[in-house]
Formats: sequence, C-alpha cells, structure tokens
Amino acid sequence: MVRRRVDVRREEILDAAVAEVTRRGFGLTRVGDVAKALGVSTALVFYHFDSKERLLAAALDHAVGRDLDRLGAAMAQPGTDTERLRRILSLYAPQGAAPGWTLWVDAWAEALRNPELRTHCRTLDKRWTDAIAATIASGVETGAFVCADPDSAARRITSLMDGLSVQATVHRRLSRTLLKTWTREYAAAQLAVHPDALR
Repeated sequence: MVRRRVDVRREEILDAAVAEVTRRGFGLTRVGDVAKALGVSTALVFYHFDSKERLLAAALDHAVGRDLDRLGAAMAQPGTDTERLRRILSLYAPQGAAPGWTLWVDAWAEALRNPELRTHCRTLDKRWTDAIAATIASGVETGAFVCADPDSAARRITSLMDGLSVQATVHRRLSRTLLKTWTREYAAAQLAVHPDALR
C-alpha cells in the first residue's frame, strides 16, 4: 500500500469516516479502517481526532451537515409559516434510499455506549426541534396556528416522525406515503389547522 502525504485534510478524513461508518456501522468502524481507506497512518488520523469517539461524533456532524444546510435554507426561504413548516417536515422525513436516516438510527444505537456521540446526537436533534418550534411560534403570532406550547408541540411532532421513520427505514413496515400522511395529520391536530394545509 502506498502511503499518502501527511497533509491529508481533516475534511478528507471525515469523508472517509462517513463512508466507513455507512459501510460498517458506528460500532464496527475502527480508526484503522479510516486510515486504511485513505492510505495514511492511524497516527495521522489521531493527530486530527484524539479518540475514536471524537472521530465518530465529528463524522456524524459532517454527514448531517448538508441536511442542516438545507434546513437553514428552508427557514430562510420566503413564504408563510405554514409553507415553512411544510418544507421542514418534508426535509425531516426520509428521502430516497434514506442513507441519512440509516446513519441516524445507527448513531442513536451507538450513542447508548458513546457519550461523545450522545452529546452530538442531542445537539443535532435540538437544531431540528428548535427550527420547528420557532416556526410554530411564529405561526401562532401571525394567527396561522393555535398552540399553547410550541416547544412541546415540536418535540411531539419530531418524536412521532422519529418513530415512524424507524418503521419505514429499518423495519420497512410503513410506506413513505403513510409516514407523510400520519405526520401531516398529527402536526395539523397539534396546530389546529386542516391537514391539507401541510400537504
């Protein structure tokens, strides 16, 4: 195996880590697997990330970064609060082959044993929940929604979507169409609007 230069960038390591985690899972990915994929020494990976736990947590952040960029764009896009909430719920739901959701589910399982990953999972989850809560609160102010506690409503909505998404991506017992229908109906009930408003 030909060793590469030692100036491998942190982002290259994260890309390789995401690829390895996607292939092997968080629990079975070793720092050596990432180093081998890049053709560098394990020591170089440890130079950038001083533990396997930090590497895996950073890989999760890196993997969901694009999703968070899309969330930011959805929040910034002009339109009504109802339109904004519809866009956010659509982004949150599994898309296509759902590689992001597969990674999320795997990260949740590994977070039971990895405190570093648990902290990152909570932080990333909070970003989504806060975005939904802020949109609901704005909709309450404009009269689009009726909701006494936007934070609790956002948590209930994301918790439902998490469970339904596991059913759709892991157990494959729920169609994406039904997932979206149930989410729309539940969110509408929480906000006192007709489900068609969130279609």
